Amino acid sequence: MKSNKLLLLVVLIVVLVGSQVMAGELTGEEIIEKTDELSVDDLNADLEMKIIKSGRERVRKLTMVSHKADDGVEKSLIRFLSPSDVRGTGFLSIDNPEGVDEQYLYLPALGKPRRISSEERGGSFMGSDLTYEDLSPSKEDYRHKLIGTEIIDEDEVYVVESTPVTEEIQDDVGFSKKISYIRKDIFVLIKAEYLDDQGNVSKKMVVSNFEEITDNLWYGTYMVMEDLKKESKTILEYDNLEYDTDISDDYFSIRQLTRPVR
Repeated sequence: MKSNKLLLLVVLIVVLVGSQVMAGELTGEEIIEKTDELSVDDLNADLEMKIIKSGRERVRKLTMVSHKADDGVEKSLIRFLSPSDVRGTGFLSIDNPEGVDEQYLYLPALGKPRRISSEERGGSFMGSDLTYEDLSPSKEDYRHKLIGTEIIDEDEVYVVESTPVTEEIQDDVGFSKKISYIRKDIFVLIKAEYLDDQGNVSKKMVVSNFEEITDNLWYGTYMVMEDLKKESKTILEYDNLEYDTDISDDYFSIRQLTRPVR
């Protein structure tokens, strides 16, 4: 009898302690929000994109400028510098948490920009393993749930499951769930897995080579996106990073998107 009481007491303590730990843990929504808050407001960078498929490698040079305004609107402009067949191609993204998101792709051969529809969000960006959604994800389109914690390379990480809020969005983005692994200490995404309708991992992303911009503000400068079904991968490497450049909102315009690159 004493043994049973002691066992019951131990179980009760474990349950209470576990409940207190879970109660003190951030929610999935809070983790995603904090990760966004600790992202870079203004960034200029040069990028090298490598697309590797069927043993072949294509290399492209790009520039990227991004800006996050006080009202939460995030804007970015990507321009292709080389090779010659993609030089001048541009992509403009405006992520408005309180309004309609906008994405435009400019191909010099067409002579005018084309707006990317919501149905195209899951489509390949310029033949890479990145989609338009990867370039400018809208956190408001997902429900974020903390499903656990793990240790990756000696770092403790939150594991957050993001599920599209509607079936229409799921069809648009091309995955049923996204599992994000976010470091607890500095709130940066180090890995993500994308699940198909059957719950299998169809794509995975790994981010590394983090640079500390200011105290507790970090940026990953090396990213690999791998498509497990197509057996291809895309590598993005950042260089010549400049932070807090105070770039104007006016820079992110159709006019700037269509200007010839120098």
